[in-house]
Amino acid sequence: MSAPTTRPDTTPATAPAATPAPAAPPGRVLVTGATGDVGTALVDELTRLGTPFRVLARRPGQVRGFTERGVDAVEGSFEDPAGLREALRGCEQLFLNTPPSPHQFRWNRDAVDAAVAAGVRHVVKVSASDANPRSAIPWARDHALADEHLRRSGLAHTVLRAGAFTKNLLVEAAAVRRGWLPQTSGHGATAWVDVADVAAVAARVLTDPAVRGGTGEDGRTYLLTGDRPLSYPEVAEVLTQVLGHRVRYLHVPAPLFHGVLRASGVPAWQARGLVHQFVDVVRRGHDGGRRCSDDVLDLLGRPARTVADFAREHRAELGAA
Repeated sequence: MSAPTTRPDTTPATAPAATPAPAAPPGRVLVTGATGDVGTALVDELTRLGTPFRVLARRPGQVRGFTERGVDAVEGSFEDPAGLREALRGCEQLFLNTPPSPHQFRWNRDAVDAAVAAGVRHVVKVSASDANPRSAIPWARDHALADEHLRRSGLAHTVLRAGAFTKNLLVEAAAVRRGWLPQTSGHGATAWVDVADVAAVAARVLTDPAVRGGTGEDGRTYLLTGDRPLSYPEVAEVLTQVLGHRVRYLHVPAPLFHGVLRASGVPAWQARGLVHQFVDVVRRGHDGGRRCSDDVLDLLGRPARTVADFAREHRAELGAA
């Protein structure tokens, strides 16, 4: 599900051409979304594994930051298909992770087409567990359409359909510290996943041909979740146990939830999508948002990280005020 809880990417409609990229050694991966939650963890994991990779960054300051860390980085954006092709030159794989945006399908489509033109052999794409081409949730619809475009592209591909990110709980950290977990999802449950697990699975797929998908119908899709779905009231109980102070679920009616999102600066398209996600997918159980799998366990050889694990790691942010 991986519902976005931050403002969408604001890449300008006319982006500057990317800095020409040097030829890459065989096996190199181009990592997009490298400054996001999953991308940051993936960069660390690929560095640890010694896997050759390059990152695509939108701003010169980001490029400098990566370069100072010894990471190969080039400037470019999803708004510049020619720049994407240049950044992909010499790369065998693409890690495709687009931020939430009204342009998300186009960005994914253009990146896949750039990968075809650049001779990339395999794409690992982050998608959503509730992806549905008829969804009222913009990112769920766009992911489904983009997944299908990738399937038809002729590229070998592996799609990672992620559940709800545990990291999104930090959006409500101030309320949790005061003892409340507000949401509009009622007692509906959803499958959760830690961004570190998504990154670790991506690294495994990028470095192990045995678990990669092929082309067309031979592509692979992994559902990345914990072992059971949890409702927000159940998450509140987990937080109570881990944090040592009482956290209660606070139900917020959908119209009020929408109003709070808009008042806090969330764009209208995204606010509407979040209401649909928490009401339709979480509260009502539509589009498979409660499905769980053992894919994380099978690929990593360890259980998926839990909401309790996340709360323990972020006790400082979530602890009592």
